[in-house]
Amino acid sequence: MNAVITEIPALSHDAGVPPAPPEAHQQAGEERLIPLKRLVASPFNVRRRKRTGISALANNIAAVGLLQNLVVHPMKVGAKRAQTFGVAAGETRRLALLELVDRGLTAPDAEVRCLVVSAEAAVLISTSENEMREPMHPADQCEAYRVLVDAGRTIAEIALIYGTSETLVRQRLKLARVSPKLVDLFREDKIRLDQMQALALSDRHAEQERAWFEAQPYDRDAHTIRRKFVAGERDFRSNRVARFVGMDAYEAAGGFVRRDLFSHEGAAWYTDQALMERVAAEQLAAIAAKVQADGWDWVEVIPVLDYTAQASFLRVVPTVAEPSAEQCEEMDAIQARLRAIAAEQADDDTDDETYERLEEEATALGVRHAAIEDSLAVYTPLQMAGAGAIVTIDHDGTLEILRGWTRRADPASRGEGESTDGDDMEVGSAPQRPHTGSGAPASPDAPDAKGPHSRALTLRLNARRTASAGMALARNPHVALAALVHRFLIMDYAPGSGGSAIDIQLHNHTGEIERNAPELADDLPYRLANEQRAAWAGTVPHDTDALLAWCVDQTDERLLLILAQYVGASVDSITGDEDAHCVNALTSALNLDLADDWKATRASYFDHVPKARIAEVVTAAVSPAEGMRLLKLKKAEAAAEAERLVSATRWLPEHFALAETRPKSLWRLAGASSDRDDDGDQDQDQDQDQDQDQDQDQDQDQDQDQDQDQDQDGARSEVTDEQPRADQDTTYDDATVAEGEGMPPRD
Repeated sequence: MNAVITEIPALSHDAGVPPAPPEAHQQAGEERLIPLKRLVASPFNVRRRKRTGISALANNIAAVGLLQNLVVHPMKVGAKRAQTFGVAAGETRRLALLELVDRGLTAPDAEVRCLVVSAEAAVLISTSENEMREPMHPADQCEAYRVLVDAGRTIAEIALIYGTSETLVRQRLKLARVSPKLVDLFREDKIRLDQMQALALSDRHAEQERAWFEAQPYDRDAHTIRRKFVAGERDFRSNRVARFVGMDAYEAAGGFVRRDLFSHEGAAWYTDQALMERVAAEQLAAIAAKVQADGWDWVEVIPVLDYTAQASFLRVVPTVAEPSAEQCEEMDAIQARLRAIAAEQADDDTDDETYERLEEEATALGVRHAAIEDSLAVYTPLQMAGAGAIVTIDHDGTLEILRGWTRRADPASRGEGESTDGDDMEVGSAPQRPHTGSGAPASPDAPDAKGPHSRALTLRLNARRTASAGMALARNPHVALAALVHRFLIMDYAPGSGGSAIDIQLHNHTGEIERNAPELADDLPYRLANEQRAAWAGTVPHDTDALLAWCVDQTDERLLLILAQYVGASVDSITGDEDAHCVNALTSALNLDLADDWKATRASYFDHVPKARIAEVVTAAVSPAEGMRLLKLKKAEAAAEAERLVSATRWLPEHFALAETRPKSLWRLAGASSDRDDDGDQDQDQDQDQDQDQDQDQDQDQDQDQDQDQDQDGARSEVTDEQPRADQDTTYDDATVAEGEGMPPRD
């Protein structure tokens, strides 16, 4: 009954010449009531594409009835078989009626109103019905939905009847509330749909009309209109505190929210930051009370915890319990679902809206997986008696509870696993917050920009970066030693500053790397690096005392070789964000080009991003013309073509090349001049004048430098009159500063 017909058969010459078109007043055929079970697919129906919207049309027919008759023609059947009729126009309606039969809402022999025509006229009529129709203008649709709502219909009912989403109904109703003057222009196609959507951002007709009629024609684009309406307002998406509070809670407290119903990202703006912070403080205080009930000595609420604030605390290292069978099962299920999501996102048929929905689901699953892992941390009563927890908001607006911390200023007894020496050196695990490589404090208003990659792909890319940096460190004992000393110094003088990618406990992150980048299991250099490190197990003594003696007997060169391999295994830069990371300082010190170890292929990259991102990469790496060409291809074809085009370019994801832009100053040189210490807000104009004077004298300085270069063979007894300022970044060689000079004082 539902056979798929791929082409229209030629009309038989036996049928004679098709009749002349009827006069305007004549009926095209005979109206009859025909049982549904006698209606079949017609070979003369001009629509050949797969039918869509059948369920939506079935809902509409169930609600309002069959409004339009079907156009049918007699089918050839045997002498003893009942006559059937092919549906030349209205096949989707026939399939919708059959779905109602399956639902039990109508009978198979229910009579359907049909117009019976000849087979010769079937193609002409089928084409006419599909061609000679005018779609409803959005302005008329908006008005129709408004009338239905005024009559008592709900948004859900309207969406069900017309086979559309509730979101689209809300959007149309929003447009219906725009100024009637502007709606009339919209109906006359003098205002585009995107401009109407921007005008709907305001609920006041006068404001809408000013934005349109008082603007020059070149200032009426949607982006400019939106910018006028939200000037001076704060964006929910770029503020972690606002995302944590949520629009509903903010509105319930009396705040005003301007929503953009036409934004795929759910854009919204607010005005009262003080109210937002008060609501956030109330919510966090309630959460803190519950956390303190767990037995912690104290709980502190810090809505935005930057590294400077975090440096005031020390971490207590917990023991990690084995997950229960239920937790293992849930984590396995999460991993399986994440793999399924990645596969679905790579599918050619996945549209952008579905891709974003899957991305949100993947993010939520990642948060849940991390929560299970965090729940496995076990603290002893002694640790909890002297330690507390910090309730804060993560960069993406999610609640974050950091348990097991002690205040640096408190002389309280330290818990198990925490440093007990007088220097407050942190020997526990690194703080469980992402390293951004920037010492700048986080601002509650600073935008937390989302990168172009999904969380799963970001983890995969960062795992590859970590593996490359680790292998390079293992090959360079000098830099490995420098990185280790660097880590010790930071732990001593600025714990919690996040200025190093080295985990001082020397955790082996191989498992995490391979879990996020499984293709490394087949990477020969990576396998050889791991095997080389594992080979020491057959060389060194297995007794701890004997091992120390063995280490003492080794040459410095051999110890450095071993040290480099383990420092390399400790590199940790696997984060779910694309911020600048301090591992970039390591890659720079190693002269490591990540393009030597990673290439953008279908498997490693292009299958895991939407087609728009593929085109963006090709545009940047090859040419805009090639990027535009890929947009016209299917997803799989675009991914394969992108791999071919980008293979020779050594292109890297943007955050791989993102250098650290704000290195944090950890200390000043002993005895350094501190002109700025007396007044932290020294007059900036004076500094600018000094800079301008230096710029004006630049040519003269260069001439002096050239003269000095020509006299290099001399004994360089002369010194310049201008000595470098002590509080600037000054480089000293070994002959200038004796050992121990210039080091920061102890706390």
